[in-house]
Amino acid sequence: MTEPSGESTETEDGMQFRLRDMELKVKVGDIHPIFNRIDDLRKQWKFMILLALNDWRKANYLMLGFGIIAFVLGSISTDIISGGDSLSTGMDGLMGVGSFSFFQMLLSVVAWVVFLYFVWIEFPVMRIHSITMMLIWNGMVFANVFFHQNNPDWPTDMALSDMMYGTLIMLVVVFFTYFFWKAVSDTRDLHVQVHHVHEDVRIMERDMYEHSLGGWGSMLFVWFSATFISAWSGVNFVASRNNEAYFTLFVHVLTGIIIIPLFLMIIWYPQRMLGTATKISTSAALTAEIEMSQGQLNITTDAKCPECDAPVKLTMEMDGQISVPCSNEGCETFSGIIGSICSGCEKEFPSRFNCQTCNTNIPYIDTIPDSEAW
Repeated sequence: MTEPSGESTETEDGMQFRLRDMELKVKVGDIHPIFNRIDDLRKQWKFMILLALNDWRKANYLMLGFGIIAFVLGSISTDIISGGDSLSTGMDGLMGVGSFSFFQMLLSVVAWVVFLYFVWIEFPVMRIHSITMMLIWNGMVFANVFFHQNNPDWPTDMALSDMMYGTLIMLVVVFFTYFFWKAVSDTRDLHVQVHHVHEDVRIMERDMYEHSLGGWGSMLFVWFSATFISAWSGVNFVASRNNEAYFTLFVHVLTGIIIIPLFLMIIWYPQRMLGTATKISTSAALTAEIEMSQGQLNITTDAKCPECDAPVKLTMEMDGQISVPCSNEGCETFSGIIGSICSGCEKEFPSRFNCQTCNTNIPYIDTIPDSEAW
């Protein structure tokens, strides 16, 4: 196949490599074509990791460090290892914690606060969804507490009658996870349709591949699985008091350390891909928001010709579609969506802008300053 001709609508963002540039030294697809999908996911994981190593700054690594420290401090203490006092509950149980363990618990809380503060500041687009992920994580912990309430060795000899509350919480957790994935996926689709429209279908397909979420989605699945294993192993170790076989505690700490970088990757990558001006939302939620706003337009005042910086008159709707003036100077219709038919003169609203200052003909989309990643 020949390379597609023409220019893509991708911005010059200084990226040193693209997803299509990724190569694998060992391909499992050579064994059987059925494994080609695995190779594609490996390429996307490799791209995400290399991009993170290239882009992450001091704040990102501080987040990672504080998150791991917070988890480890909260997971390993003398009271946890010894099993604590099963007869002490409420404030008596809290005050009965050893002085060093109590200080360690406070340090863990402080580290979690710092970690979440960094996440809130560094990922403005993903703030709500980062809270959702923390709720998912804690929801799994509470679900496992209910699973182990009457059976400390769960899932051994589990009884369905004892799993009602835990199962309900897990259903809510699965729904939140699906909603998170759906919001990112729908926003990606809209982003490609608006910012990467091109008359050459091959370029559109190439840009769609560059925005693939296969690797991100599989990383979300791995994070979900590791989070459940971490929650189960931690609760299982506590439920089996004075357990001298520390395997479950080891699994809890190991998976917890894996969860933190995966957490940061999952909330960092969509923002890196879609830009800080994007609102991550499902298509249904966006449609409802547009209907509630009664079709009000968000006027774009900073559109300008990239060659001479002359101002460009256009407006952008809340769903990202661009409204431009009619090409017929005598038409009384102010503006309409690119590609639609003008009700005044029945001409199609143009997709390209002809600058009267420098006589440059360019797509309207190129006149809008773009803060997206690629």
